[in-house]
Amino acid sequence: MRLFEIVDALSCFNVKTLNLALRNPRSARHYISHCAKTYDELAGKGLPSRSPVTPEPTATITLPAYHSGGGMSFAEMVILARVVKTRKPKTIFEMGTYNGLTTAVFMLNCEPDTSVITLDLPPKTEAGSDNISSDNELISSRNLASVPHALGLSRYKQLLCDSMSFDPSPYANSVDFGLVDAAHDRIHAQNDTEKMARMIKDDGIVFWHDYGGKGILRPLASYLEKLSDNFPLYRIPETSLAWAPAQGLKAALAKPR
Repeated sequence: MRLFEIVDALSCFNVKTLNLALRNPRSARHYISHCAKTYDELAGKGLPSRSPVTPEPTATITLPAYHSGGGMSFAEMVILARVVKTRKPKTIFEMGTYNGLTTAVFMLNCEPDTSVITLDLPPKTEAGSDNISSDNELISSRNLASVPHALGLSRYKQLLCDSMSFDPSPYANSVDFGLVDAAHDRIHAQNDTEKMARMIKDDGIVFWHDYGGKGILRPLASYLEKLSDNFPLYRIPETSLAWAPAQGLKAALAKPR
C-alpha cells in the first residue's frame, strides 16, 4: 500500500507537468508551488497548524458571491469571516485593500458598530522597482475597493498611503483584528508587521496572507518563521493564512534588537 501511495504521489510531477510548464509557465509555477507548500504542511515543516477560533454550531457567515481576484481564496475568506463572527472585534485594520474583497467580508460579518479601516496605495500609483513582480501586477490591475462599492457597503474608512510612510500612532493599541496583506517582500512584511503590532490591542489577533509561498514569496514565510522563535505563531491548514495572538507579537517586537 505504501509503495502505491509513493508512486501515486510521484505522478503529480510527470510529463503533464512538463507540458504545462511549456504551454503556460505561470500556471505551472503556481501548480508546483502549491504542491511544494502542501508538502511542507503535510511534512510538518514551517509554522505549526492551529485554528484561531471555534465558532458556535449555529453561527452563520456571509460572503460576496463574486470573487474579484487578488489571491484570497474562498476558503480563506470563510476563515476570516468565521473569526470576525466569533470574536466580534470593535476595530478591524487591514493593510492591503486591492479590490476590497476582504474589506467587504469584514463588513458583511462584523457587528453594526465595528470600525473597519483599510489601507492601500493612492490611485494611479506607479509600480515600484523594489516591489516583487506579482505585487506590481496587482498594483497595475487593481480596481480599488470595487467590491464594497458594488455591494453598496460604505461603512468603512479608506486610507490612501504607502505603508512604508504610514504613521500608525493615531491607531496605537486600538485594533482588535489586524490583517497584513500588502506588499510581500521582506522589507514591507517587516514594516507592516511592526506597525500592526503597535496598533493591535494586547488581546487582539493578527493575520498574514500568502504564508507558505515559494520563490518570490519565500522571504515573507522566512520572516514569519523567524518571528515564531519568539512567540506562538501558527498556520491555518490548506490555506496561505498565518496568525498570532497579539500579546506575544507585541512583546517580541517591543524588545530591543
